[in-house]
Amino acid sequence: YLAHAKKIGTAPAKLTSSLTGDPLSELAAQGSLPTSLAGSYDALATWTKWSEKHAPALATVGVNSAIWLEAGGNAVQELAFAIAAGVEYIRALSERGLKPASIAPRLRFTFAVGPQFYLEISKFRAFRLLWSRVAQCFGLTPEQSKARVHAKTNRWNKTVLDPHVNMLRVTTEAFSAVLGGIDSLHIGPFDEVLGGSNEISRRIARNVHTLLSEEFHATAPADPAGGSWLVEKT
Repeated sequence: YLAHAKKIGTAPAKLTSSLTGDPLSELAAQGSLPTSLAGSYDALATWTKWSEKHAPALATVGVNSAIWLEAGGNAVQELAFAIAAGVEYIRALSERGLKPASIAPRLRFTFAVGPQFYLEISKFRAFRLLWSRVAQCFGLTPEQSKARVHAKTNRWNKTVLDPHVNMLRVTTEAFSAVLGGIDSLHIGPFDEVLGGSNEISRRIARNVHTLLSEEFHATAPADPAGGSWLVEKT
């Protein structure tokens, strides 16, 4: 990515989005790492320090809590592991010379979106409240504590026998994530559980983004679910 940016003449300072390392989630998912956990933290600290100096808009530290929902966890457990991993990264990188104010803006949290529509909206809204409290404990300002939240439609509730029904599932999941206030979204093709996808299924998945943004105008309100008694109570 960096080599390509250099090739086309894009300065690192103009790079956005994320190039993250997430050894904790990798360790949880695979059971091992190609290096020690301390060594992974060292590499992550080096990468984050470089980004802070040369590409300040680039997220470098990933927290993939989607693995917990995909493994059968519920929304509360996914939130708990996300918060715990975020705190661990701030502590580990702080021990390696970085300040919490430099680490927190470079965190990117990834959640899977479950099938319970209103609960998922509440999950994303609750995460921002919880993370703001964590950030306050590290002495961060509201501006420094803004978290980048990425969502992805989950795979565990998708069917192989009637894959076209999956289009309905990913659409409602994507809608709940958008209403919950996520920053970026991956919508899986309806046939991805078959081991691959084709041009048509990928196009349909991309079109769901367009429908939510351009036809439903779901991204127009600053807080589309704000004030909902059901969501606030949940």
